[in-house]
Amino acid sequence: MNRKSIVSIAVFGTLWGFIEATLGNALHLLHLPFSGSILASIALIIILIARIYNPTRGSTFLMALIAAFIKALSFATVKLGPFVAIIAEGILIEVILSLFHPGRLGFFASGLVMALYPIIQTIVTKTILFGSNFVPVILELAQGFSDRVGFSAGWWMLGIYLVAQIILPLGAAYFAWALKKRLSAQLQQ
Repeated sequence: MNRKSIVSIAVFGTLWGFIEATLGNALHLLHLPFSGSILASIALIIILIARIYNPTRGSTFLMALIAAFIKALSFATVKLGPFVAIIAEGILIEVILSLFHPGRLGFFASGLVMALYPIIQTIVTKTILFGSNFVPVILELAQGFSDRVGFSAGWWMLGIYLVAQIILPLGAAYFAWALKKRLSAQLQQ
């Protein structure tokens, strides 16, 4: 790891942490839907662009450490959930980019992982907190809402939620890939 790598890790990790600490706190205070996916998508763009400039293995994990500590410092008390989530995102994307390299496949695999991670993390966390009945309760809620309204609105809402959770990070991966192509073309000229 050279000086350029260290500076890149510090700059992009700080940017990621700053966005998590400011925009993340604002989105969570407003209780907006998809706030986790929005933050994960922005983080993914930062990570992928950073890996274009700094393809050093381990850099994504180090950026996640910086971002997680900045996020932890933004609260009056340390909250373990966001800290662990940022570290987990960094580890997952580090593994994906190490396997597929920062090319088209690596970008879109990263987008898919960032799309599925919040869904899986929510199911696991809620199951730990509320027991193994969490998933059937969600399915019963969707069915009950559909029965009450008279058509399958609950299932449509659940489907739209899942599609949005997947589309946002995949869109971010596409945006980062398009930006990479554009930057590469400009650098070659």
